[in-house]
Amino acid sequence: MAEVKHQITLNDVCTPETLANEYPELFTKSQINWLIKTRHKNGLAETGAILKISHKIYLQRTKLFEWFKRQKAV
Repeated sequence: MAEVKHQITLNDVCTPETLANEYPELFTKSQINWLIKTRHKNGLAETGAILKISHKIYLQRTKLFEWFKRQKAV
């Protein structure tokens, strides 16, 4: 069976501020900024969830959520 890939649309891309405002029960702006700053250590860089365009950071919601679901407390 062929794997179905999610097609990214502009609705799937947002700024860190937008994500923090939409999900205040999950993230603060500071938490998102920390996740972005430490993306090479926390594995977020490899997901493709962070888009850097003209010195501005955008987040791809679906990929970020997939990464978020894989985080586990040990």
